[in-house]
Amino acid sequence: MKQCTSIKKIIKKPIIILAFTLILFLTTIYLWNVDLRTVVKTAASGDIKSTAQAISGAGTLAILMSIYINAAISIMGVVPSVFLTGANVLVFGLHGGFMVSWAGEVIGATVSFMLYRWGIKSAVKLPAERLKSIKTINALPWTRQIYFLMVLRMAPFLPSGLINLLGALTTIQTHNFIIATTIGKFPALLLETACIYNLININKGYVNLGIGVIVAALMYFGAKKEIDRQAKLYQKH
Repeated sequence: MKQCTSIKKIIKKPIIILAFTLILFLTTIYLWNVDLRTVVKTAASGDIKSTAQAISGAGTLAILMSIYINAAISIMGVVPSVFLTGANVLVFGLHGGFMVSWAGEVIGATVSFMLYRWGIKSAVKLPAERLKSIKTINALPWTRQIYFLMVLRMAPFLPSGLINLLGALTTIQTHNFIIATTIGKFPALLLETACIYNLININKGYVNLGIGVIVAALMYFGAKKEIDRQAKLYQKH
């Protein structure tokens, strides 16, 4: 009986947060007359130009439209958000595009993380504890869980939805997941934005783009090596 009560307490709080987030999401869509079909269609398109048109076409709600598309991409899980970063650069410029993309990534990741976690615990009931990688992360103290996911986030061009799902399968707390996402996505998205900006403006020279690609490769393999090191370190304990 006590065990059932404790489980209910654990599940209750995320469900309340999730319900509040969804209500807020739907309310803003209704109040600001955001076309939800356009958001979903654009998120699934993977096309930079059509996405840029959808965002700029929203007028004063352009930033909100971008964040909604980002949230939709995160919930889908398998669609890379690189094209959205490119669209944000086209609409908001280099610096503005980066800031909007960063905010959208954090908000989108948080919403999808809570949805995945609720679905896994309440609907699917996936036996996540049997997965080796999940066991490794769950065995870590909370500070190391943040670090582990933060390093994962630093790998550029990696689909964010896969990391959100991985986080949802673990025991990491929601606020720690947000911290890891906020910090980890900063350098990865900064590099991603710079690469896309140089690709769009490739006629100005190939040097910056080449440097960006090299740095992206180094960050990717560096993040992968660190993740493997952390996994081996805690498998020994």
